[in-house]
Amino acid sequence: MSGYPNPSESSGSRSSSSEYEFQVKRRRVQDDRGRSDIPTPPPDTPIAQEGYSMQKFRVGVPPLQILPLETIKIDEDNEVVAAVWAEIPIFKWTCTINHITLLGTGTDAFEFVYRTVEGQAPTAEHMILCVKAEWTDGCSRVWAAAANTIRASLRGNPITSAVRVEFISWQLFRPRFTEPLRDDDPIVNAWPQLRPEIHRLLNQSQLVSQNWLAIMVIRRGYIQPETEENNGVELTGDTSVVLLVITSYDIDPHQWAPQAHEIKRLLVQSGLHFVQVEFERGSNDHLAFPLLPPTKPDRHNHAMIAPYDFKIVLGVDCGPARYFEVDGQTGQGIPDPNGTVGGIVLVTKSDGTVKKMAVLNYHIARDVLEGSSFTQGVQDPVHADAPPNSELEFVDRNGLRPNARDTTHMLLESPSRKKHNYTLQYLEKEMQECRDDLATTNDPEALQADLKILEDKYNDRKKFFDDGKHILGKLWMASGFTRRTSYNGRLDWALVEFQDDSRIGSNRTPRREQFPIPSLARTDLIEKNLRGVTNCNNVAARAEVFKIGSRTGVTRGSYDKLKTDVNFPAHDRPYGMQSSSEHSFVYKGDTNPQPFCNHEDSGSFFWTGRRDLIAQFHGGPKAETLTEGSLMYATDAEELLKDMNDFAGPEYTITMATD
Repeated sequence: MSGYPNPSESSGSRSSSSEYEFQVKRRRVQDDRGRSDIPTPPPDTPIAQEGYSMQKFRVGVPPLQILPLETIKIDEDNEVVAAVWAEIPIFKWTCTINHITLLGTGTDAFEFVYRTVEGQAPTAEHMILCVKAEWTDGCSRVWAAAANTIRASLRGNPITSAVRVEFISWQLFRPRFTEPLRDDDPIVNAWPQLRPEIHRLLNQSQLVSQNWLAIMVIRRGYIQPETEENNGVELTGDTSVVLLVITSYDIDPHQWAPQAHEIKRLLVQSGLHFVQVEFERGSNDHLAFPLLPPTKPDRHNHAMIAPYDFKIVLGVDCGPARYFEVDGQTGQGIPDPNGTVGGIVLVTKSDGTVKKMAVLNYHIARDVLEGSSFTQGVQDPVHADAPPNSELEFVDRNGLRPNARDTTHMLLESPSRKKHNYTLQYLEKEMQECRDDLATTNDPEALQADLKILEDKYNDRKKFFDDGKHILGKLWMASGFTRRTSYNGRLDWALVEFQDDSRIGSNRTPRREQFPIPSLARTDLIEKNLRGVTNCNNVAARAEVFKIGSRTGVTRGSYDKLKTDVNFPAHDRPYGMQSSSEHSFVYKGDTNPQPFCNHEDSGSFFWTGRRDLIAQFHGGPKAETLTEGSLMYATDAEELLKDMNDFAGPEYTITMATD
């Protein structure tokens, strides 16, 4: 997935009956001491010797960092965790005697996490005990008193002395959900005229014009958390139409406020007074964030228990067949990028020769090119810039045409070595546990049989890689980063020529057991080939779509009627490219909500309930703040195939495989 975000601070504006006013809404509230618009504490508010920060919906002792901040889990084996949780009953009693209404039941109101600047390695100084409570008028004084008491208790224990305390109300961390616009939303018809005007207003400020990263129109709602007073029921609010502008971290609310003001004025003059205007800081494609609970996802990949000699079909794992250098040093498992095979296309040559090829994202396949390397970021390795005059820079800029270069070194694999290495680690752990049990069991025969099965699995998978059977094939053609669709959408595709024809599969939809909810596995959707290709403009707003990715498996989504304007600085700016206009999709709610797509799903095909290919997924928000409400970007399927044919030239015809 291309680029992926981080919790942010947002501001919004909405109209009143007589006039419209600009209103700052701090979801990621910052320490703004010294500003005239921040309320000062009442004279009788107790103030810790080490200082405090106080705002509506939030109180912190000692003063907390300026936002946006990233929320990260603390390892459970950290000695501070046990020491803090041992005191939670006392802290809860402190809140009770101060008449503070906690959110959640039992100890659910307390979160012990790291809060850091995006990408910053967490230390003891970033440990924060967050207390989720109900804000009421005048409660800042009692919140400050309770925070002081809790902080004094923590400071008195050498193990917990560095732990900060933050009281926060649900208005600042309530989960939010996203829905596509409806066909009858008035802004849908007005958007073609409004869009250039909004760009004009943003460009009136050089700072804003250089730092806006996404412009979208969505429906957004909020879920109020459970409390003991509402019997643990989550209250779901109605959705509102929101015009959302994402900016980089190099700009703050005071700098974008004039543009937010003028955009709201434009909407009111256009009869769209009900549309909210919100700006949020984030990463280049930051679309959604949770504040609490922690934003860091589980980084482990699932072990591949099934045999490796699988057919290449919709949604299988893939990656570059190589290890990578990080600042000049090569090592196993760092960082091993991987993605998803979207599906299969037929490539017919003018002499009648027909080959099936796998479709990936270019931003996954490009790591097979000479010049691709990584450099150490604050926490994790990140892609280094393409070296000047390298093969990587050339293909980024110009694409890769058939037979234009020697591609013998441009090898892709399936499964990826990331999945493979994790599978071996998983099996090694299982074998060791089995051997440990053998030392104490009274029935060694059964355990020895189990151990033999695990050893055979381990050896089979290792031999598969050692014998080179994991090689999917060679990169045959790729888009690079500078091609665009007729609607200015980005093209991010690559075709791979199979090494072993015996592994070639089909565009067959998933099996019944792969669907997360049985009711979704309709007879006409399971184990049947995709039947054709359609255009995103041929489907209605909120149209139901499906995908299968190597990370999240089968999920269901909805189509958003309005395209999102997006800047991907890492891919665009080095090659003089401007913002793109992207078809967007969002998760369609069911039980166990999750993002429609995630990292490693890059390249996945989206198809409709009629089994027509509609789009290929290529980008979305950063992993740190991916939620079920995140929008995902995809390339229209008809435009995708058209560009492949245009780029390949008259000698080749490329169509989707339907058998």
